[in-house]
Amino acid sequence: MIAAGGVVQALLIVLFPIRRWGAQRDALADALAAEADYARRLRHDPHAPFDPQPLMRARAAATVSARQARRRPAELHGARGLAERIRPVLASLADPAVGAPAEGPARDRVRELLAAAGSVLDAAARAIRHGEPVRPPAPALSVRRSPDTADLLTGAPLRAARRLAALLDDVRETVEPGSGRTAEPGESMLRPTLWRMAPLVLKTVRAELRPGSPILRHALRVTAVACAGLVIGLALPLGHAYWAPMASVMVMRPDFTQTYSRAVARFAGTLVGVAVATGIVQLAQPGMYLSGLLAVVSAGLMYVLMRTGYAVAQLFVSAYVVFLLGMGGVRWDQTVPDRVTLTLVGGLLAMAAYALYPAWETPRLRTRLADWLAADGRYAAAVLGQYADPAGARRADVREALLDTRDARIAWQDALTRAAGEPVRHRGLSRAAAEGAGDALAAMGRHAMLLEAHPPDRDGAPVPGAAEFAGALRDATEAGAKAVRERRVPQWDGVRALLTAWDTPASGVLRGAAEQLVDSLDEVSEALRP
Repeated sequence: MIAAGGVVQALLIVLFPIRRWGAQRDALADALAAEADYARRLRHDPHAPFDPQPLMRARAAATVSARQARRRPAELHGARGLAERIRPVLASLADPAVGAPAEGPARDRVRELLAAAGSVLDAAARAIRHGEPVRPPAPALSVRRSPDTADLLTGAPLRAARRLAALLDDVRETVEPGSGRTAEPGESMLRPTLWRMAPLVLKTVRAELRPGSPILRHALRVTAVACAGLVIGLALPLGHAYWAPMASVMVMRPDFTQTYSRAVARFAGTLVGVAVATGIVQLAQPGMYLSGLLAVVSAGLMYVLMRTGYAVAQLFVSAYVVFLLGMGGVRWDQTVPDRVTLTLVGGLLAMAAYALYPAWETPRLRTRLADWLAADGRYAAAVLGQYADPAGARRADVREALLDTRDARIAWQDALTRAAGEPVRHRGLSRAAAEGAGDALAAMGRHAMLLEAHPPDRDGAPVPGAAEFAGALRDATEAGAKAVRERRVPQWDGVRALLTAWDTPASGVLRGAAEQLVDSLDEVSEALRP
């Protein structure tokens, strides 16, 4: 039966082919659509937040094998990098501190440009998703090419508007089917081969073989619970003893919050599912073929409604099991009590394992916050380094620092979400302090991004004192991260004094961004102050 099912699936794929490069197209289209939504929100809120998750998913989808890189459609190469470069330009154009004034004709033109950018990015997203030509609305093109923009905008806002127009033109050209350039394997984000992956796997395993590793603790917890569940299932006078350890393994996650919520959802879904399926069996008395049809319908509904929640999926899985066993002539009273009881046993074992061998996220909040602070400091220092040495500046360094900042921010947000449902004390970092420090670090990253939108020309002169300030900022954030881990309030007197004494002929964008960066650091300290 398993072999026959595999053959049927293979035939269905041949008859109804899976969309080639569908995952990559959808991920890239989602990233461009997120940029379009960001541009529209900036019209009304110049400090609107941006969720980097779509860009991170697009980056992950762009990691392909060498063979795939040679066959990747040309329009899927380059648009993601352009989307990354558009985001800081949009923020810079909308922010009153470095862009147009908050009110007046210049602000109205900025709103028109942001709306036009959203329309063009939406059209590019549709073209990428469906492999069609780009068809931006005519009004959006006319706004971007309006000749009076130079009369309304001057200085940094005008440079941002021109840079935005150039980037949008590049997006239109790149996502046009067949118009982009084929990616060279050496330039692509290639997956490592199996032999090159083996040392990385061994290195990762060795790094987690330590008593404090949450991954090792979770592995030991799952192993012990699975063994105990199987022993209890075999000892009970019930059939299908494997249901208990299977329920435990399916609900257990490395953090308490997800384990608890999934355990409750699995038991509730199982209880409702077997009750509904049993009622149908009792009323309809289905035979083998009708039971098979009901099982197929239950499986189909499970896949259709899977994203609505774990409890709903378990409801239809449980109904599927009841109908499937009914096909073999097994009565409902021979399966329902077993499944409900063993599911309850598995869920209780999972919760007991967390009570006996916990791995709380709350005590690690300070570490996550410190990692984000250090990553923000490296990113800001890398951006400032472009002003210190315009000719030798490497965009790759800024890009790498930005990715580290995103990873640290996502790790902090995930940890904060998990810690919110844990039944433990805050261990020195209250919810208010965590939210305040998180908001300050998000603002710091945004200020660095605004500065990234106005890079100096390659042939420009180095800005005096920029290298010294970048180094001081990097060292100060590293020291501040250490203070956060040690439950101390970080101090920024050195970098503040250096900023006060920094007499530079640089543009107001650089000076203003530097002051905003230091202000954000002060806000971090205020949030962590007892």
